[in-house]
Amino acid sequence: MVSEYFSDTRVLFRTTFALLIPLLVTQPVYAVFTLEQVLNEPYFSKQDVEAVRKGGFGVAKIHEVSDREIAVVIACLVKDGSDDALAPFLGDSLPVDEKHLDGQGLINTGTPDASFNDISLGNNERDEIQHYLDVEPGYGLNLSVDEIAAMQSLRGMGDPGQVEALVEEMLHARYQAYRKDGLAGAKPYAREKGEAVSPGEELRKTEENMQGLHELYPDFHNAWLSYPHNMPEDIVGEDYFWVKLKIDERPAFILSHRLASRNEDIHLVGIRDYYISHFFDVSQRVAVVTRLDSGNDIMIYIERAWVDYWSGFASLSKKIGRKVMKTQMEHLLEDHGICGN
Repeated sequence: MVSEYFSDTRVLFRTTFALLIPLLVTQPVYAVFTLEQVLNEPYFSKQDVEAVRKGGFGVAKIHEVSDREIAVVIACLVKDGSDDALAPFLGDSLPVDEKHLDGQGLINTGTPDASFNDISLGNNERDEIQHYLDVEPGYGLNLSVDEIAAMQSLRGMGDPGQVEALVEEMLHARYQAYRKDGLAGAKPYAREKGEAVSPGEELRKTEENMQGLHELYPDFHNAWLSYPHNMPEDIVGEDYFWVKLKIDERPAFILSHRLASRNEDIHLVGIRDYYISHFFDVSQRVAVVTRLDSGNDIMIYIERAWVDYWSGFASLSKKIGRKVMKTQMEHLLEDHGICGN
């Protein structure tokens, strides 16, 4: 199961926002830093600092707040001629592995219901419709108790269109609840024996572990935790997306929220996946670019994701997961000509 899982979940280690540039907190916010200060140990080793200096990637150690969380942070110097290193993170779509992407859409906040009309479960995905009809509290689908009851009410009707319409309705309702109340609005996932998982609390635990971000940019850190309140003035973009991926040979629906911030010295993009329909609970990523005293720009790129459970040895699965995550992160930056030798 471990190898099968990671062959398909490479694409979803897209997201995370829990740790940012471990800078010396005694430095002023808008100071120009040396490479050593930005990659201050114990986050990046001396070997990783030298790898970055030579144009390669450095990989830092991160404290994971749960045995179900996987986290990786990498650093690299931005290549000459890359005028906007964060452009791939700021378009009308999110950067996703095309081999596994089945569709995505930018949600129109004025008419959000219409934005979900393109979501579908096609003829080749009838097994997934049966997954929805057979749903019970557990790990097969991330649904709340009310969502499960609504889906079970369709049993015996034999109309795939009704299932699809209800999926659209549930995604729309989750988007509205999150937009209104932020992390508190992220509906729980029903598990067995009356237990539940709170995706909002998982994201909060991850974000409260943002070593460095609070000191570097406390306004953004606080806004991300308290969204939709306390939004700082230098937020230059806010968008919502739905994404459909193939995970573990099944379609998965994701709801994402993107914030972008820019000030004199720091350009930052954070992406939060506050709903994932199966296999993962939540995920986050952040990419930031800042100037060094050498005149070079450096990128710090972080991803963190919570799996719903491990089917084997957690320590082995986490080790493999970090390796896969790191490889995919580096490929994204290389493929877009941002970093790498």
